[in-house]
Formats: sequence, structure tokens, C-alpha cells
Amino acid sequence: AEGETPWLRHGDAVLPQVFIKLALGEFSYPRGSESVLVQNDEFTSQSIISADVPLLGPVACHRVVVEMLTGAMSQLVDEGLSHLIDRDEFAGCWNPRFIRTVTGSPAGVSRHSWGAAVDINAASNELGSAGTQDPRLVDVMSQWGFIWGGDWAVPDPMHFEYGIPPNP
Repeated sequence: AEGETPWLRHGDAVLPQVFIKLALGEFSYPRGSESVLVQNDEFTSQSIISADVPLLGPVACHRVVVEMLTGAMSQLVDEGLSHLIDRDEFAGCWNPRFIRTVTGSPAGVSRHSWGAAVDINAASNELGSAGTQDPRLVDVMSQWGFIWGGDWAVPDPMHFEYGIPPNP
């Protein structure tokens, strides 16, 4: 029904991994340990790009996410909301790794591995905290197709990730 969460992952309303793979591609990796994830070169060479994004500076993200992120940051500039982003607190996008949890144990492949998630204003929005993100920032990111981690069962208010489901 309208307003209900269409799917759940770890108690959070984010796209299931199958939709991420359909939209952004799939990669293989040898699992050498529970903390290191090394992706195959084919995925990274075809999908991960470097770009200079307004307000954030140099980023490495999935090419689709770079467009979304550039659009969101440009909108913040256009609306006079640049002050909502602290460039020094940008904690990155593409980072092949497993999901970090408050317990320290891995919980699956992180969306950062696809270059599909960004951590913004990280120092003041730690995992498990209520955070300090301005609702206007959250709204602009949502308009550009990002899901905000601040609404999760275990909040991650610095985290915004790709959330546009594929067209059926």
C-alpha cells in the first residue's frame, strides 16, 4: 500500500542486492578474509569512474551514481544550501568492503563496493547515532534517488545509497 516499505534488508528500506546488481552490474571477488574484498578488474574498469563533484571535490563512484551525486550537489549549490556539506567530512564512495556493523562483524557486501553509496558529513553523523544531517540535505538526496541511512533500524546518518529500483 502507499507509504509502506516495499522491501526490507537488515530491517532497512533499501533495494535488495539483486536490484543493485541489475542496475549497476555484478562483480566477483575472492574472499580471502572477512575484512578484505578485492573486486575483479572488469567491473571496476567498466563501472567505477573518478570525477570532480561540486561541494565534494574528487570522488570515485559508479558512473551512474556520479551523475546522481553531481545533480544533488549542484541542486544544493543552486538553492543556496552549500553550507549543508562539509567537504572535509566527505568519507568517500567506492570502497570495496563488507558492511560494517556496530558489533564489528561483517554483514554482507557493502553498497560502497559498487560505488553506490556515499558518506557525507561523516564526523558528526557516526554509525548508531541520531546524527545531525539537515532535513533539506536528506530531501535533495532523496530527490536524486538516494536512500538515507539515518532512517534505518541501526542509524547510519552519514550514509546515502543508490535507491532507484529498475523499471520492470
